Amino acid sequence: MEKKAIFLWLATIFFWGISPILEKIGLQKVEPQIGLFIRTIFALSGVTVFLLITSDIEKIKLLSLRDVLILGMSGLTAGFLGMYTYFSLLKSHQASLVVPLTATYPLVVSVLAIFLLRESVTPSKILGTALIVLGVYFLFRDSS
Repeated sequence: MEKKAIFLWLATIFFWGISPILEKIGLQKVEPQIGLFIRTIFALSGVTVFLLITSDIEKIKLLSLRDVLILGMSGLTAGFLGMYTYFSLLKSHQASLVVPLTATYPLVVSVLAIFLLRESVTPSKILGTALIVLGVYFLFRDSS
């Protein structure tokens, strides 16, 4: 893996790793929908400033209606519905349990990619999926 990719990977896991801790602390006296609203406003502000600085905002005009609708559906499913249910869980349960369990979404991705995108089934994918299921089993067993 090239140096830039390694840096981006490390930055991603750092940002995604610290975020649930900040969210858990922030949700102590805040309802999930209000927390999600504030988080989304800050995210929107950040990406808007980034687009303005890089002049990439002009590229929005090049998007097709199909692109906008598909990305919009992603925003509704993951950015709104997924984050709302995640915040609701995080507010009322341990972050050390909620985060790993909700991070099993690659299991859903793998199954949908095979059936909807016609991606291949390989021994590595089967093993990876089995390990996800095994991890969920251990987390639920530990939480009982």
